[in-house]
Amino acid sequence: MKQLVTLATLLLLAPVQAQTVLFSEDFESAQPAFQLNTADVSSATSSAENTWVINNAYNGGSGSIVCFGFPLPFTIPNTAGQPAGITNAGGSYMHIVSQAALNSGISNCCFVAADGLCANAANHFSRMTTDITTGPNAVTLSFWWLCGGGNNNYGEVYYSVNGGSSWTLVSSPIAQYRNQSSWVQQNISLPEFSNRPTLRFGFRFVNNVTANAQDPGFGLDDITIVEDGAVVNGITCSVPAPLTFCQGTSLVVPFTATGSYAPGNVFTAELSDATGGFLAPVAIGSLASQSSGSIACVIPPATMVGTGYRIRVVASDPATDGAPNTADITVEAAPYAGPDAQVTLCKNTGTYALLDLLGGSPSPCGAWTDASGSPFSGMFDTDADNAGVYTYTTNCPGSCPQDMATLTIALENPANAGNDVNVQLCSNAPPTDPISFVAGGTLDGLFFYQGQTTPLPDFSVAGVYELDYVVYGQGPCENDTASMVITVVAGPEAGTNNTVTVCANAAPFQLFSFLGGSPDLNGTWTGPTGQPSSGTFNPSTSQPGLYTYQVPGIPPCQDDQAFVAVVVDPCLGIAEMPSESAPRWLGQQGGVHFFQLDRSGPVHTEVRDATGRVVPASAGYDQGRALVEMNGTTGLYFIRFERAGEAVSVRFLHRTE
Repeated sequence: MKQLVTLATLLLLAPVQAQTVLFSEDFESAQPAFQLNTADVSSATSSAENTWVINNAYNGGSGSIVCFGFPLPFTIPNTAGQPAGITNAGGSYMHIVSQAALNSGISNCCFVAADGLCANAANHFSRMTTDITTGPNAVTLSFWWLCGGGNNNYGEVYYSVNGGSSWTLVSSPIAQYRNQSSWVQQNISLPEFSNRPTLRFGFRFVNNVTANAQDPGFGLDDITIVEDGAVVNGITCSVPAPLTFCQGTSLVVPFTATGSYAPGNVFTAELSDATGGFLAPVAIGSLASQSSGSIACVIPPATMVGTGYRIRVVASDPATDGAPNTADITVEAAPYAGPDAQVTLCKNTGTYALLDLLGGSPSPCGAWTDASGSPFSGMFDTDADNAGVYTYTTNCPGSCPQDMATLTIALENPANAGNDVNVQLCSNAPPTDPISFVAGGTLDGLFFYQGQTTPLPDFSVAGVYELDYVVYGQGPCENDTASMVITVVAGPEAGTNNTVTVCANAAPFQLFSFLGGSPDLNGTWTGPTGQPSSGTFNPSTSQPGLYTYQVPGIPPCQDDQAFVAVVVDPCLGIAEMPSESAPRWLGQQGGVHFFQLDRSGPVHTEVRDATGRVVPASAGYDQGRALVEMNGTTGLYFIRFERAGEAVSVRFLHRTE
């Protein structure tokens, strides 16, 4: 709360007697000491018609108000200008304004008179937010006011001696404040105001139903409460010589306080601007006290250099502005090295000016030393210089002491994803982790494929895969990314190895049909001695042995090979006991195999494959020959003929047509 009392006010209130200002409100502070629109004395806390406001609006205007659904135009006159006797004349004041005016963008002092139809009767109260304590001497309430109103529309003044629990109307010398369209000052001094520990005042605007009323509404400014017979508060201070101080220098300001100050009062030393003005003073020290003393102060480091400074001491309760010291004060520039600082830099990111890293706008007239105390240029090269504590010491002209600050530098290794790479793989290569292709980077990064870390591509499938390898930076170091393009080439497929036994009198066949898996068709064959082969094996003329099928690979894929080992059997029956009478394989026609038996008669037949497993077959006999029909796959088989306890076996080759 800004408490002010003008010389004119003091002269009017007590021309020959000393007075103490107990309360003052000119409504210029951000938190005025009045609560608006309270419910005291049967008043409305909110109203659609009128309300208390605080502003500096004086201009009227035109608008409209809706009554029974019809807009009714109105014109509000300007509020009278304030006279010079009011502190901050033309500034903010507390007043009534109509809601209709506010809705039309008009906020000067005005009101809507109650008519019982479009506007209802209502009272509006505004009260002090704090109590004051008065002594035995005469107490005077003074305020400036205006109010047009009418017989049923007027302002009132109330006082409370119990903190606002109840209120008493002040009827002397005026009970109703109206018929006054220009600003006038009112002074009220009643015995009831003295010797009160909890005295406060309030103002009410009464808006009863009327047929005749006029603007302005009730307006108030420069509300003061003074008590007679007390010593006027005052403060003087002195500044010990010499009157020259460096920025940031400490000093002690002695002061003498006269008058009476409340418990909790704080004396504050204020520094003027460089011309001695206190329009925007700077607090440089304070002391909680009710009497004279000394205040420890500091000239702010950012104070502008100048030769016309002054210092004064002010009090908070009651608010009292002291007289400035009587001699100019000089403030000299003090060297400033800035605040101590710590910084982490990323290696290999360039050169940094250490003054910029200190902050705080240090004085440029200084020099750096490195961690070993050796002179340093002040330009830190993250490629070449070491981490550590670097010291900046000012060396500026003048009588002010020099300053020093330290800068602790830590270095962080940059993230390193390495070089961009292009890799070629073969689809039939062993499973591959792309981390093995990182070129020159650290191995603590992550791979991203199509923006995701999982899943990574299946490198057994041919295609082109683009990955990003990201290594995350620590501290100030940025992330690093390398591009990795992996091209997977389809590998050749020669099939799987196999062994086949054929009879010497068997028909020619294609070696390709004995390869396992799904071999490619573009391979070539070589025989047992490495000579080229057509891939067709004729048991009667081709050389038995290892036949190689080779499919060429596209780099980086190597050629693929598979082998078919061919064994040619004379197929004479049981080789250990050759005999002209032994059964013989006569060959294959379609799915039927023909065997010559030594004699006719019932025979039990069983067919097994090369692994010894029984395979389905049907047999018939005709004139000493056995006819065996099979549906198995191409391969070597054994047939067993048993008769009367005797059994013989014959090997034969079955080919699927």
